[in-house]
Amino acid sequence: MRASKPRFPWIALLAGLILGFSGGLYYAWFLNPVNLVNIAPSQLTSADQQAYILLISEAYLHDGDLERARERLATLGIRDVAQAVAVQADSAFLAGADTLQIRALTTLAEALGAQPMAADIFSGTIAPTPVAGSAIPTATSETVPSPTPSPSPTPISITPTPTPLIVVETELELIGRNVICDDEYPAGLIEIYVSTEFGRGIPAVEVQVMWEGGEDTFYTGLKPEVNPGYADFQMEPGQVYTVTLVGLSEPVVGIDSSDCFTGSGQISTPTYQLFFAPPQGESGE
Repeated sequence: MRASKPRFPWIALLAGLILGFSGGLYYAWFLNPVNLVNIAPSQLTSADQQAYILLISEAYLHDGDLERARERLATLGIRDVAQAVAVQADSAFLAGADTLQIRALTTLAEALGAQPMAADIFSGTIAPTPVAGSAIPTATSETVPSPTPSPSPTPISITPTPTPLIVVETELELIGRNVICDDEYPAGLIEIYVSTEFGRGIPAVEVQVMWEGGEDTFYTGLKPEVNPGYADFQMEPGQVYTVTLVGLSEPVVGIDSSDCFTGSGQISTPTYQLFFAPPQGESGE
């Protein structure tokens, strides 16, 4: 007669699995639940907004619906969306991005009335979508008497002159730095000005701002009413920031947003103006 094997280890194992599974559910549902929060496109980071603009551009290239593209871009809360799309198209063009992405961004920028750099290379014209059910005329054969040949004028070839592009081919350096603490001036900004040695603003330059626990990336040229080579960043009080023109400049460190006192004795946050240009004797055009 065979002795029966004890079943207690299997019962203990099963009980342990049940307890572990139950404990995991309790932790996930009650102690540390996942909170799903919907955010508006205007609350996205700069990088995510650029990805969103690219998706809108690719959708417009596919369907040609400009009104829908405008509505989607409006959710970003950008003052001049046409310029924003154009700057992103310029950045993609200068960075040698995928041609489909450049074409999509350029096409939408032109449709919005902007003039991106790549417009002379990547045509932004979209053929209108035919209306469903519209009749297409059928060609008919008709005999037409041949007219007496007349001398043809010599064609004149006119080659349009493209707008000169500003392509940065040299390093840039910090040539000026102002600190402003004034009641009449916006507080807490980092204002970046990038120009050629002749003072011409350079758009589509990538700017990286870093601080403890975070970073942001954006481009010059989004506020052409200020300067084509202008960009700004809103600081948080009590942080120290580092600014770099990606691939073009050394980091500018020690941008401190600690409190300052205005001329009237009010506590404020300083604004920093940083001016970048090619080293003296080198050209950025």
